[in-house]
Amino acid sequence: MKKVYMIGMDSVPLWILKELRNEKGMETFNKMLKEGTLMDMESTLPPMTGPAWPSIYTGLKPGEHGVPDFFMMKKDYTPDIVYYDSTEVYPFWRQIAESGNRCLVITPATDIRLPEYDNIDVLTGFPLPAKTNSPELERLMKKYNFKGEPDIEPEIKAGKMSLETAVGIFVKSVRTRVSIAEDMMSKHDYSFVYVCFTETDRLQHFAMGNKKRNSYVLPIYREIGAFVNKIAKKAESEGAMMVLVSDHGMQPIKSKFLINSWMVNHGYEHFKESFLKSLNRGGKSLSYGVREKLLKTKLRRVYDKMPHQVKSATFKVLGSAFSGSGSGEYVRMHLFDLDMSKTVAFAAIANEPVSTIWINDSRFSNPTVSAKEKAKVKARLISDLKKLKTEDGNPLIVDIIDGHSYYGKTDKFIVPDLFIEAAKGYTLDLFNYSPSSNFMKPEGAKSGDHLRHGIFGFYPKHAISMPSAMHVTKVKGLILGYMGSRKGK
Repeated sequence: MKKVYMIGMDSVPLWILKELRNEKGMETFNKMLKEGTLMDMESTLPPMTGPAWPSIYTGLKPGEHGVPDFFMMKKDYTPDIVYYDSTEVYPFWRQIAESGNRCLVITPATDIRLPEYDNIDVLTGFPLPAKTNSPELERLMKKYNFKGEPDIEPEIKAGKMSLETAVGIFVKSVRTRVSIAEDMMSKHDYSFVYVCFTETDRLQHFAMGNKKRNSYVLPIYREIGAFVNKIAKKAESEGAMMVLVSDHGMQPIKSKFLINSWMVNHGYEHFKESFLKSLNRGGKSLSYGVREKLLKTKLRRVYDKMPHQVKSATFKVLGSAFSGSGSGEYVRMHLFDLDMSKTVAFAAIANEPVSTIWINDSRFSNPTVSAKEKAKVKARLISDLKKLKTEDGNPLIVDIIDGHSYYGKTDKFIVPDLFIEAAKGYTLDLFNYSPSSNFMKPEGAKSGDHLRHGIFGFYPKHAISMPSAMHVTKVKGLILGYMGSRKGK
């Protein structure tokens, strides 16, 4: 087989590489841009790390590999965390390994399982702590004190860590994994190497809308760029191909549209009486404060790991025991604040520029919409969504996609009825409510949010023939086809 070196960068759009192309340390990216080997690549719907990387790894759409987002909606209206299971739906490097070729895979985003094959050296990736199946990698983890990509977002959100400090931690994390990869490549002749970095995504959510954006993001891009430069030279000397890939893009956010607030105000959703009473009182209850603290701190991680039956009960307890609306112009709302016996449709899971809407039909435990009524409800929703305007009077929703057409006849999760995409510079918020305004200034963690297009690039220029339009599901076939695998298509 021919060799391939693949570098993954989470949440990198083509526009930011063009903007930074002439900065020191960005020479390899600039070379790829000049030679036309770096281009847009369409992501999944929604364009999220959870479904997009598995689509890159498997060549399958989310309805086939079973990961629609980081969460899936359950029958009882409870969001349940979902992980890509690479022991059930294999990543393409397993096919390479089955052909007797050795692979090195360093922190592949969303792949948290260890392979059974001896000729795949793996260090698992985000979002869980790192694990390895290789004694050599285990020794290197100890040598470099690497336990996984830094989990520092809660500290940044809480104001306990500055962006300057976060940049330093993320740069060190990138550098550590580069050192681990380089040590392994110096000892073994690998046919396929994949090293993935999620630090770009996690910093850009906080920094993308900041006036000092480039001073924050550039150190991480430089650190990865230095590695890209080394790998490009290595690929050239070995007659191999280097691939650069990102699962989706990122953009600055100037405003949030409160989709569930709008749905409440337009009669699609209805609050529980207890929540309404608290809302009308305007006072911030102690129970409300407890609820929000539970859902916004590290205790949320405990909730996410609960079995679904326990999680469902906890979800209901939070909604009933800790009912309350808080004070101020905007208050936090959750699905358990809704009276589902009156709710016709609701938005959930995808809290980003591409959001998902479910119609409350027989797929759920407390349906209000019959099969005969569903088409009319969907048509009314689409009509109302198309009328929405931004604060400056332009269309807010630029695309509406039927969820059933996109996912196909999957039985792996309850399919949302609609995907809705917001205009450039806007994101769709699930958790804030206001009776007077459906727009809100983004908080620090939403300074940046996702775009539907990431990147795909390769070096040298004529290594492969490209399709007219690049999509995340085509990466597998292009790489295996280049390597000479019979299973490449």
